[in-house]
Amino acid sequence: MEILRFDDAGSSTPQRKKSSRGMLVVGLVATLFGISSAFASSTISINNDAPIALGQGVSYVTGCDSNITVAPHTSMVVETTTPTFYLDSIAISDVDTRTAGTDGSGCANKTFNIQIFHGSGSTTAYDCAALNHLTTFNVTYTDVTSKTVSASCSASTLAFAIPTMAGPSNPTFSIPFTKGPSDISYITLVSSN
Repeated sequence: MEILRFDDAGSSTPQRKKSSRGMLVVGLVATLFGISSAFASSTISINNDAPIALGQGVSYVTGCDSNITVAPHTSMVVETTTPTFYLDSIAISDVDTRTAGTDGSGCANKTFNIQIFHGSGSTTAYDCAALNHLTTFNVTYTDVTSKTVSASCSASTLAFAIPTMAGPSNPTFSIPFTKGPSDISYITLVSSN
């Protein structure tokens, strides 16, 4: 009589079949149905698939100020059922409007020359016709009250003079556009006498 024999003893609980392979197959099928339904939905095309750059701000150091911010602003217009983005304005802020001191800082009476370059890494600037700009236009800013300064566009350069300010020392100058190009790689700003 054998009282305890462990080597050939069977388990009293029934063995469960491993279902990890089944769960994997079910998960894969569910994923494929989810992905295929996402791709089967309607495709939306905006701006004729042209790249859109929104909210990009670029800071450059110029000779008259060490901290100027240049920020393009775009808007979307629906034309014949097609949403299209356009350049609305360029805001130039944090401009030191003092008369240049002995340290060279101060942009009053300096001319700002701005060029806007094509997107996709191009080294060609948009010309006035592509920017939809007239030869002369106004740039707005606030100096106690809202004011304008005369500006011009020649070849591919927008230019305007910084006035001597009586009020705030860091106004925002706004260059307006009428359906300007929104495909912008970068913007340069150079100050000159």
